Amino acid sequence: MVKMQIEEEKLQKERIISLDQFRGFAIFGMILVNYLGFFEKIPETMKHPHYGMTFANTIAPFFLIAVGMGFRMSLKNRIGKYGKNNSYFTAIKRYLILIIIGVILYGPDPVCGMWDALVDIGFAGLLTLPFILTKKWIRISLAFLYLIIYQCIFTFTGYGEWTMQYSIDGGPIGILSWASILFFGTVLMDNLQEQSQTIFIKRSLITGFILMTIGYVLSLLNPQELWQFSQRSMTMTYPLFASGLSFIVFVLFYWLADIKKIQIPHLALLGMNPLILYILQNVLIELHGEYLNKNSAVWIAMCGFIVIYLICFVVARYMFRNKL
Repeated sequence: MVKMQIEEEKLQKERIISLDQFRGFAIFGMILVNYLGFFEKIPETMKHPHYGMTFANTIAPFFLIAVGMGFRMSLKNRIGKYGKNNSYFTAIKRYLILIIIGVILYGPDPVCGMWDALVDIGFAGLLTLPFILTKKWIRISLAFLYLIIYQCIFTFTGYGEWTMQYSIDGGPIGILSWASILFFGTVLMDNLQEQSQTIFIKRSLITGFILMTIGYVLSLLNPQELWQFSQRSMTMTYPLFASGLSFIVFVLFYWLADIKKIQIPHLALLGMNPLILYILQNVLIELHGEYLNKNSAVWIAMCGFIVIYLICFVVARYMFRNKL
């Protein structure tokens, strides 16, 4: 235990610990809702409804915000070490690999199944890459522009009806909305690096509240099927509200981890190798259906979750100790 604490203290000097904690929370939430959402008797907030803002629907935006934060920081650092061309080529290669892995996991279905987390992240990265080093106001403008373009396509063509009937997560054009969330993550990273602690907290809370308010007000418009919160549709109310909420939740982790030096056990480890853990939990959850049925009692479902989570944590801990 002492050795683990020493290793983690050393790691804190090299990483933004609040970002690891926040990303780890997103990974924990992902495992939680992906697994428990399978069961009928689990509360609806752990599931992804066609319409509505549930806890499950906050997880993907949390992770995209973390991706945007890390992307902005790592690209700037790589350019300083390896030059612009090499750094951009590496970023393109990484996002293409994510897309390929996603297609392998979900199946090459361009209509529905393919448009899940890894594929969405990969395309969002490619859509934001050309602008990732531009000024903050340009990235904010592009985030809103992407959302407006997608909303117009969803509203004024047959794409919206098609998406809600056949696809998920906004389908092939929904990557515009996912890219907007990633843009907001890069802005949050800029604020974190450029502003004092007090100013960062105040401005992030204000920005988060503004984004949530805009999203909520838009959700009141009619016809409701075009403006309701919906991860399935990815219309602009959901990305805006979820991005704002992400700002506020990240501030909580920043206050705890970076200011008060309080860490939630295990989260940092989960946040260091998200791709491996995503693939692992996906495989484990696919297997669990052979042993538990959808009508299992809540306590049985929770026991299954604990087993899957412990397996993921052991793998995360092994990778950390072996510097993988």
